[in-house]
Amino acid sequence: MKKILIVEDELVGALLLKRVLMKGGYEVVLANNGSEAIEHLRKEKFDAVLTDWMMPHTDGIELIKHIRKKIRPIPFLVLITALASDTAKQYALESGADDFLAKPVDIDDLLSRLRDGLERHTQDSPVVPVSIVTREIDVKPPHVCVAIASSTGGPPTLMHIFKNLEWKNNAAYLIVQHGPAWMLETYSDRLRKESGMPVHLVPSRLAIEPGAIYLAPGDKHIRVDRDSYHVILDNGPKENFVRPSAEPLFRSAADAYGKYCIGVVLTGLGRDGAQGAAKIASVKGTIIVQDPATCIAPSMPNTVIESGIPHRKVPYDDLPKAISETVFPIAAALKRS
Repeated sequence: MKKILIVEDELVGALLLKRVLMKGGYEVVLANNGSEAIEHLRKEKFDAVLTDWMMPHTDGIELIKHIRKKIRPIPFLVLITALASDTAKQYALESGADDFLAKPVDIDDLLSRLRDGLERHTQDSPVVPVSIVTREIDVKPPHVCVAIASSTGGPPTLMHIFKNLEWKNNAAYLIVQHGPAWMLETYSDRLRKESGMPVHLVPSRLAIEPGAIYLAPGDKHIRVDRDSYHVILDNGPKENFVRPSAEPLFRSAADAYGKYCIGVVLTGLGRDGAQGAAKIASVKGTIIVQDPATCIAPSMPNTVIESGIPHRKVPYDDLPKAISETVFPIAAALKRS
């Protein structure tokens, strides 16, 4: 039986969550604030922590940061809060939580996110070939594509990359960042302001242009239409227990761009992106992974590394330079071809 710690200073709400989760088959422990939760975590192992943000003594974000620094193994971390402003949403998205729920909590959404999150937390490694058999496909795209997968810890990492990226106009940047739609909308606005680049939260269909960022909206996959080089929404089932997943993006980008595709796997919980990275490598594309030692959650890049997919491992600080230096010669080769 999975064991859940609920951290909530409002007793009625805490008891409601406890009753719902116990009916769902979970063992549940309550803590009144972050400090009390830390005492429980020192003595007991939990599979997940559902924490409110605004609490006395130690708030939810302070608790999440403490858990990531001090508690092993790290449980699945969900921040539950009523977010009234864009600034609060942005701060929460950068907290290090694995997922988010807005108050008032939708019970079905809570149970679905918890179930999927626990599956991601314990997901088996994907079946990908240890030896990648490469073949060059006959495509000449209009520009280079950088396809990026990120999850827990991804928002500040993406911000760091795009604020410091050189030669921004030499590629189009397509991103799957796991997170709810109501947070990604705020994040896309801030990324636009901080990066100075056009940022599109993808609608149903949009032409892909170099020098722009295309961000998957919440609960929709994105993929590349090889015939028209448009990015389109995909309502397919969850992959790796998430939607959006990086897999449809990576697979379609490999088919559309071939050796002119760069796949980037950043910090994140779970295994998302590894099978798609294998597909990009198989058509002579390039794979960059964030050094797991510099990740808030290392399992996504670790999966690529452990699967034997050819890659370049890059620490957090060097990601903008590494991506720029990879894009430039590929863009030059495409221009000459």
